[in-house]
Amino acid sequence: MSRLHLFEWEDQPWCPDVFRDYITEHLQFMARLLGFFDVTVDILVDSLNELEATQIVDMCSGGGGPWPSLIDEVASKADIAPQVLLTDLYPNTTAFEKIEKESAGKIKGYSHSASAFDIPGELKGFRTIFTGFHHFKPEHARKILEDAVAKNRGIGIFEAQERSLLMVATIPIGIFFAGLVFTPFVGNLSFKRLFFTYVIPLCPLVMAWDGFASCLRTYSIEELKELTQDLESEHYHFEMGRIPVPIIPFPKIKLTYLIGMPKTVVG
Repeated sequence: MSRLHLFEWEDQPWCPDVFRDYITEHLQFMARLLGFFDVTVDILVDSLNELEATQIVDMCSGGGGPWPSLIDEVASKADIAPQVLLTDLYPNTTAFEKIEKESAGKIKGYSHSASAFDIPGELKGFRTIFTGFHHFKPEHARKILEDAVAKNRGIGIFEAQERSLLMVATIPIGIFFAGLVFTPFVGNLSFKRLFFTYVIPLCPLVMAWDGFASCLRTYSIEELKELTQDLESEHYHFEMGRIPVPIIPFPKIKLTYLIGMPKTVVG
């Protein structure tokens, strides 16, 4: 199954906030509910310890991602408890502020627009992207990796979906019905959100399409190797693989990861 860079609503700068926030907040909620990214804790801790990192710069954070459910365990296992900074090209400041309050300041939001292609120099620390790398075409995905290499920053990329018949067939249906069920419990309810969920179900339909497109956009291990092969050097190396995720009723799901690490740390 070849990678297809299909249209996603969430990527469009003109996408109304009612749809964009619906998608990102539901993804954040479901990631926490299912504990999908719990399997990344040991990889994150090992990377932070190796770099002696005190801050994590999370990119493409959307509605906050999985960090609210990961921070305590990561902090308890890391040599130095890190602080997480959430960033996004279209920052959901309302969600960021809520997470900052709930985490007692362990997680903070960056209110300015931040491009993953060129993270501001003052935002130092280990970089992470959860379920966001597939949004970028190969030439743009390369820019993200090149920026980490050029600025000598570690980076961890984690993708929850994959290009498989199982995922392509089940993810859109599952996401659509999850949207209907979980809307009363996710984010800030508004008349628009309720209307476009239960009267005209555009919100769950838009999210289901983006879930379908995301599966077909996801990079395989072989494609990740192609993206990184000429970025490796005696000063920077990459590691990638897949980790089984024990989620019922999908026992065969695997999470794909890519870790980039400088061999010498600056700043």
